[in-house]
Amino acid sequence: MIERTTDYRIFSSAIKYEPLRITDCRQRTAGILYACLFALLFWITSPIGGLDLHAQQLYTPYPSSFKNVRANELLEPNSLNPVFQKFHTHKPVKVMLIGDSHTRGNYYPHSVESTLKKYFPTVSFAYYGINGAWARRFYEPDMIQRVANENPDLVIISFGTNEAHGSNFDQIAHHETLNTLTNRIRQSCKGVSFIITTPPGSFISKTTGSYSTGRGRHRRTHYTSVKVKNDRTDLVARSIVNYGHANRIAVWDIFTIAGGPTYACTNWRDAHLMAVDQIHYTAQGYQLQGALLGEAIYKAFLSSHAQGSQTRMNHEGTPREQKPYKSLKGF
Repeated sequence: MIERTTDYRIFSSAIKYEPLRITDCRQRTAGILYACLFALLFWITSPIGGLDLHAQQLYTPYPSSFKNVRANELLEPNSLNPVFQKFHTHKPVKVMLIGDSHTRGNYYPHSVESTLKKYFPTVSFAYYGINGAWARRFYEPDMIQRVANENPDLVIISFGTNEAHGSNFDQIAHHETLNTLTNRIRQSCKGVSFIITTPPGSFISKTTGSYSTGRGRHRRTHYTSVKVKNDRTDLVARSIVNYGHANRIAVWDIFTIAGGPTYACTNWRDAHLMAVDQIHYTAQGYQLQGALLGEAIYKAFLSSHAQGSQTRMNHEGTPREQKPYKSLKGF
């Protein structure tokens, strides 16, 4: 009986105190797990430490009428790793946008700027555009000096609409133009990176017939025309994509992203985002394009490891120039 009583007391003691020790252990474990979970959530939702899940949900959607759209992403994004490294370490980054009339106006560049600053507080922004400009205009000394004065870390080169309205398109001459432009900017802005954008698409007038009015010396011939897609836009866009791939330079191919050869032009027009001339865009169209470009840069930053370097090209000289139509007006 004594042995059984002793065993019973030991057993009773175990029953009495063991649950308390288990409870303490569970509380401590739960505390550690909550702390780890909080740290994990903080890390993955930080734009510097991981994936900004909240920001990803804020990406601008395409208009519902758009067809055949692609993911809004940069090509050759690793070429921007020097810039992304500065973002990771919270260093100031200067971005400059150069281009034709869409850059000369305010809607497109201001939309790019506001989108970038939403994600990158250390960004400063400058832009300069010329109505009717081709890319070759900006490798002239006065334009190179204008870019150099800003001392940019990233230059966004945004041309192509005027090239696509030229009488012909020579891809070799076009690549030589881009080589000269990027090399001259590199010589003046050490360590600079580039993004080249494709033209989004436009229409041209096609003559469908003619009729006359009046008699004698007052007789006048009038022509009828319709707007058709400018198929040369696809040639220019493919040339820019090929150049970026060959030279490891980032490209934002908005032409393909927004519908490609079949739908890029009609998507913008059918969504009422093109101006009456169907070459320029409405304020809302430019604002959408600027937001998409800024978000494409941010997506590339989120997926980067900031450990690459941009490939340098060493082609010099002035390229052969392409000749536009004599009647071409500046866009």
